[in-house]
Amino acid sequence: MKAMFRKIVRPVRSLFNKTINTETPLFKKGSSDLNLHDVLKNSYADSSKQASFGSDSGYEFDKDLSNHNQQVYYHPKDKKLLMSVAGTHNASDILTDARVGIGGLKNTDRYKQAEATLQNAKKKYNTDSATIAGHSLGGIVASYIGSSKDKVYTLDKAQTIGNRNNVNEKAYRSAGDIVSLLGADKIKTISKGNVLTGGLSGAWNSHNISNIKNEGIII
Repeated sequence: MKAMFRKIVRPVRSLFNKTINTETPLFKKGSSDLNLHDVLKNSYADSSKQASFGSDSGYEFDKDLSNHNQQVYYHPKDKKLLMSVAGTHNASDILTDARVGIGGLKNTDRYKQAEATLQNAKKKYNTDSATIAGHSLGGIVASYIGSSKDKVYTLDKAQTIGNRNNVNEKAYRSAGDIVSLLGADKIKTISKGNVLTGGLSGAWNSHNISNIKNEGIII
């Protein structure tokens, strides 16, 4: 009974929490390191921008494995495979969101497509590990498709009761974000966003990728 009470109280308490700060890595940025904000923002960009993303850091865009739901990049020098997964961005995703709510994500085309893309990318680049990043719906997809050898980064990950983080996942959420509320006790909360002010715009801002723009989260 006490354990169940804590699961309910902790997420609700996070709605009022605006003071917890995320870690801010201060190490020197490597050649294949990218800002998580930039990677997640790019997952919603148009195809022409996605094709050139990361090129100045040595990444090559894989147009054959990429589409509007997920993007694949490879860094030949550092042999680093990167995959980003977009959140809800079209009508069919709304149905997927509903399936997430009842624990049926793994049976959706969205999940199966992302899982197959990751496996095909690993096979193509002869690696058993990848860096995977996702926001919102893309966050829970990234969390589930990643293996114990992958590095997973998520922001405002869609949550239902009982969801767990990937073993190698660094999960972040904005204070007041509703989508990730049920997992608030397992996710590092940053101080941006407040659902209690601004009505619908406040709720939207609490789920906005721009909240981590200056947090310096390097992947």
